[in-house]
Amino acid sequence: MKPTKEQFLAAILKIERFSPAPRVLSKAMGLLRNPNSDLDDIVALIRADAALTADIIRGSNSAFYGAGERVSSLDRALQKIGFRESIRLLNHAVAHLAAGRNLGSYGIAADDFWAESLFHGLLLEELAKHTEAASPDDAHTAGLLRYIGRLAINQSIDDLGGGLFWNEPEPVEQWELENVGVTQAQAGAILLKHWQFPDTTVQAVEWQHHAAESPQPNWLADALDFSAALLPPGSESAQLDAVLAAGEEGLAAHPFLAANKLDPAQVHGMVGVARNGVAAVSQSLHR
Repeated sequence: MKPTKEQFLAAILKIERFSPAPRVLSKAMGLLRNPNSDLDDIVALIRADAALTADIIRGSNSAFYGAGERVSSLDRALQKIGFRESIRLLNHAVAHLAAGRNLGSYGIAADDFWAESLFHGLLLEELAKHTEAASPDDAHTAGLLRYIGRLAINQSIDDLGGGLFWNEPEPVEQWELENVGVTQAQAGAILLKHWQFPDTTVQAVEWQHHAAESPQPNWLADALDFSAALLPPGSESAQLDAVLAAGEEGLAAHPFLAANKLDPAQVHGMVGVARNGVAAVSQSLHR
């Protein structure tokens, strides 16, 4: 007998015991919007999480942030890279920790989950920079966390006895609805709302595959929908190379381009930046 939708929803909300880091990120994004915030506020926020602290220090010492003094404390790590880059590195560290285990029910390896999430974060950031339609920081976070609902569903399936597995030919949303009662997008929105992310981000994640049906216009949802057209959900990290090699064919017809006055060549360039960024950031966090 399959667990009920209510049982899955209850299990999803217990996910914070597995990864409290996204709540830290939500608070950090609030600091970014506060002109009175400084590095001391970020240090106080991160210090309570040992895993996040370790990733931040490791990342600050990587080639991604250039050569120079090697640091061993959180305070010095954040001073080395500065306020805004600290928030950016925190984004990556949170996603890195969230993607730290295989998603057995989805058949997705941890490395693939990480690469896919990072690709979407970097691509949305590039799209936001070029269109000026949203904050690049908010776009980056929405892309990184767009599939956090998979983590919740996978964990809840394990908690409720396991035994449910997605067979890839079946549309993943259909499998989620038939077996769990909610899609990963809906589960992700539940989590982000629980973690007190902005309503715009919650709505974007919830409507990421059906942006036209969103109750309110939401550019982030439109951008997530578009980026999923470039890299379908569940893709392996190796397919990022195929996305870059695919060129501009087929992009011109997508309504997102016309709505944002973009051409396929521009998008192809942004895909290349995001693809290269995946390798650079992954190396900085030793994944």
